[in-house]
Amino acid sequence: MSSKKFLSTKKTAQQTISISPALKDWITRYVHVKYRKNQEDYRFKSVSAFYNYIMESIMVLFNNGKTINDLNRVQDKKVKGEKKVKGLFERFSFNATIPLYEMVCEMAKYSPFSFEFNTRFLLLYLDKFKREVRSHNFKDVELFFEEIRSLRAKSNVSKDFTLELIQGKNREPAKGTFEFIAKYENIHFENCKFFAAVFGMLGVRVTDFIYSPNNYYCRMELIETNLLFEKVEEEREKLPKKERLKERLKLIEENVEYIANFNRMLDDEDYYFWVKLAEDNEIYVSFKNQTAFNKWIKNIEVHLRKFGKKEEFLAKILQFFNKLHWIRIENIKNLSFRIERALEENKEQKQYLASYLSKISKISEIEGICYLK
Repeated sequence: MSSKKFLSTKKTAQQTISISPALKDWITRYVHVKYRKNQEDYRFKSVSAFYNYIMESIMVLFNNGKTINDLNRVQDKKVKGEKKVKGLFERFSFNATIPLYEMVCEMAKYSPFSFEFNTRFLLLYLDKFKREVRSHNFKDVELFFEEIRSLRAKSNVSKDFTLELIQGKNREPAKGTFEFIAKYENIHFENCKFFAAVFGMLGVRVTDFIYSPNNYYCRMELIETNLLFEKVEEEREKLPKKERLKERLKLIEENVEYIANFNRMLDDEDYYFWVKLAEDNEIYVSFKNQTAFNKWIKNIEVHLRKFGKKEEFLAKILQFFNKLHWIRIENIKNLSFRIERALEENKEQKQYLASYLSKISKISEIEGICYLK
């Protein structure tokens, strides 16, 4: 049994300890959130009260023969008990090999955010927010964010993220600063896009974005919109459900543009910009000379003959010129196509096309449509 003198409720002695700024901030934030949940709980009246409670509890456990390993086992059970909360996101989650996923994210860096694919997932955040946050109650907002943070902030790809809120005066909209530190550059950038989309779905606008790829750090400046605390009853009176969702989707699009835009892309690798160009059918590739054309067509031929099927060779060649936006395929099965008008006006590039196709096939034309045989 522990001596009662060690568990005295009088707190007169002082003990100074040194901890890291990060740990101090973590403890302070934890106590702050717990106190807001239950202001009658003596353990969270202050940081000092929390320290005292923790030290007394640990010493009692040690005195009863418990060890740190016992605490870890308890923590493992707690994690299993949190499955219900995590289950909210589980059907949208999967285990992935980080280096492979990092590589995939690199290629998708400036790809548009898929609203159709992600809308249902983002709506989970919105539904949870509406259930747990009372109108214009920023304490509830902080508790909501802290719950998400406790589940998502620290992982194999993320170090931490924080949200600092500043309430507006005289009915001015509240503002916030979101900071996010990660461990991998491309996954981090993709997650920045995702967080911008989450804020948009909740009704929060991104007003500035600072990003450091070398330190895997980002900061978003945020501001409240009238969508944030718009009640369901009020929404029904104002706009149909589809129209309300359109407003949020528009805000998502605007937020994500702060992350992925041409201003940032032009400072990045060339191929990101070329991917955008390839998506525009009003643009076509022009070779500087015959040598450049011959080099590319030879590389294409080598791979088609090595990895493709002989009977598909002509169809693949047409697909190559279609991707250059030189032709528009009419029917791939009968190898029919139209030459793009812009190429018709470029005699040199058209000659490259005509000369090459004449070497590998016979060409016929009927009412503007060309056929290979």
